[in-house]
Amino acid sequence: MDFAARITTAAPGTAGEAAPTDPLLIRHHRTGAAEVAFAVPSGGHLLHLALATCVFNDLHGAAGARGIRLGRVEVRADGSFDDALTRSTGIVLDVEAEAEGAATGDLDRLVREVVDAAVIVRIVRASADVRLASVVVRTTPPAA
Repeated sequence: MDFAARITTAAPGTAGEAAPTDPLLIRHHRTGAAEVAFAVPSGGHLLHLALATCVFNDLHGAAGARGIRLGRVEVRADGSFDDALTRSTGIVLDVEAEAEGAATGDLDRLVREVVDAAVIVRIVRASADVRLASVVVRTTPPAA
């Protein structure tokens, strides 16, 4: 896979700080800040980042609607293109999500539902294979 892109919840306290050159720190409407990483930006990287960002955004929205408090979230999208650069050879998504006080089964189900419903994922799936390769969820007990 040649065009990997990733979006991750930024470390607490990084919003508004100077953006590092790698990864890129961006302002995010749901988390305050997020990190974006890809090797050398190209259209392929940005396509994959669009899928990763769509899942990232929707995961935060759906979790909030269900009362699940997410911690660190990382969505990676990777794939390649045929030799003629006319068709995707497929895109693979990997999602890691941490939440406080949620059951791992509930969090896993939430991730899978979000990936299936994500608008950009559905649009790209109309012309290319997009599959969820892995889901890693972690939960912690609620803070006292």
